[in-house]
Amino acid sequence: MNKLLKYGAVAGALASFAPLAARAQDESELIYNTTDVAAATTATAGLAAGLLIIWGVVAVIVIALFIFWIVMLIDVFKRKNWQDEGQKNLWMIIMIVSLFVSLYGLAAIIYYFVVKRALDKKGNTPAAPQAPPSQK
Repeated sequence: MNKLLKYGAVAGALASFAPLAARAQDESELIYNTTDVAAATTATAGLAAGLLIIWGVVAVIVIALFIFWIVMLIDVFKRKNWQDEGQKNLWMIIMIVSLFVSLYGLAAIIYYFVVKRALDKKGNTPAAPQAPPSQK
């Protein structure tokens, strides 16, 4: 078994050099052909633009999930109609800890579908703060 692992490690190490060899061969050919240099530059710019677009989409999704998490966290704190106080404390802990382990989006989505929708369906929404009546 140890020999098999050693051979696998050596094969993996050798295989990791294959892209370097292919890259070196491509660069040696690019030196002599300027049209290939222009094509490679254009391809690199296209790849960079594509990665920036993907990064932008991911950033928008992360920001939207964070805002959704904040709204669900506020709902946990404001909701008065829990079945018991232990359930409220559990969801507070889950929501806060999920931020630190980078699962805040998942925790917010689970809270929304498991708790918030079920309690809202029963007609139990958190009470909105009442403004005091103005005196004239």
